Amino acid sequence: MKQCLLFTLFLSCCLATALSAAELETIENATLIEAGLNDGDSFKVRANGKTLHLRLYYVDCPETTAGTDAELERIREQQYHFGLADPEAVVRFGKQATDYVKRVLSRPFTVHTGYAFAPGRSATGRYYAFIETHDGRDLGHVLVEQGLARIHGKTRPDPHDTPSETVLEELQDMRSIAMLNHAGIWGETDPRLLADMHKLQREKDQERKSLRKKLNSKRTSCDEPIDLNTASTDHLQQLPRIGKVRAATIVAGRPYQSVDDLSKIPGIGEKTLAKIRPCLTVRN
Repeated sequence: MKQCLLFTLFLSCCLATALSAAELETIENATLIEAGLNDGDSFKVRANGKTLHLRLYYVDCPETTAGTDAELERIREQQYHFGLADPEAVVRFGKQATDYVKRVLSRPFTVHTGYAFAPGRSATGRYYAFIETHDGRDLGHVLVEQGLARIHGKTRPDPHDTPSETVLEELQDMRSIAMLNHAGIWGETDPRLLADMHKLQREKDQERKSLRKKLNSKRTSCDEPIDLNTASTDHLQQLPRIGKVRAATIVAGRPYQSVDDLSKIPGIGEKTLAKIRPCLTVRN
């Protein structure tokens, strides 16, 4: 009974989070706040009496500083994306994007946000959002059109329920036009470098994905079975088909007399049990 109750409460919480994340709150007459961390795709606003640090969906503007290893890595990615011979151009256009957004948002605008958390440098936390300018345009689209942002980052259906795939297609069309017009940062693209840089970036991305997959892979060897009654949730999550929820539920159901007792755990059927049984033991 205890196990079922814990699982039900956890599931209810997850569903509530998913439902709230699916909805966007619309806040009109928002204003930009001057802040040191503001840049082209991330800035503080005053909306409905609240101070919010927002991060745009879909787009990534050039960096404005190179003070950390993470920023340097991002600058290198952006240099490769735009085919630039000089990485200093990234920072220069990052500042240009920041100034452009400051001008565009000098008049009241509309915020659409579901308060999905956006990791970043802000100590107070950031939220993903769509920004609708005073003349009714999406700020992310405008930045791509001006050649001041690349298509990169978190996606979701827009405030008009346009599917993310369609939004991406629209942005890709705008990027193509910006490239042909040599708009913004595309004006300094070196065509001779572009293909080679894109190839190098793809190789780096693939290397990163392979490493992540290797480090996050589930246990495939069971030379040393783990004790069902003492294993940590991290150890349990290394088992096939055992994620964070099931690992926590397993821990909550201790003690176990045998590995077969796991069949009482919601979500662990015969197939799952057959896969993880060789990797587990119960030491008395």
